[in-house]
Amino acid sequence: MDPFALLALPKRPLLSEEEIGQAYRRLAGELHPDQAGGDASRFKELGEAAAILRDPARRLRYLADVTGGSQLPFRAAELFPEIATLLREADSLIGKNQAASNPLAKAVLAAPLKKLAADLESLLGILHGWRSSLDDRLAEIDTVWPAHDPEEIASLADSFAYATRWKSQLRERKLSLDCL
Repeated sequence: MDPFALLALPKRPLLSEEEIGQAYRRLAGELHPDQAGGDASRFKELGEAAAILRDPARRLRYLADVTGGSQLPFRAAELFPEIATLLREADSLIGKNQAASNPLAKAVLAAPLKKLAADLESLLGILHGWRSSLDDRLAEIDTVWPAHDPEEIASLADSFAYATRWKSQLRERKLSLDCL
């Protein structure tokens, strides 16, 4: 299955959410199994195609015909220790807060939880900056596409994958803290 062909979108690295959404909605109306002439298997393929195109890492890997996991991107290697430490700390403090059986035990955790929330917010800001630089690089590559360096595309795809996963993990911990 070629996700670009299925959604009738141009094969290029940079696609907007709006472009993908419009193409998906147009075809989903025709292929939905509840519609006359709908096709459940093609509708499922349509959903998978949209998912591939919405994810910059998957889209780049598909375009350049590269697989992930070649090498840890430099910026990801720099951020990994800080992110891993903060995620462990968040899990530990959230667990301690949930296990706290009295108001005094919860009060003792208030300051570390407040610091953790600030650290999570700071690291999310750093990830946001990194993601913005990845988006800028993607736009640059799009201007010269189809000329590309497969290794650079693989590294960019891996960087998008790390940035997206870590942002999700940090936001999940932040939400857990906000709900305490």
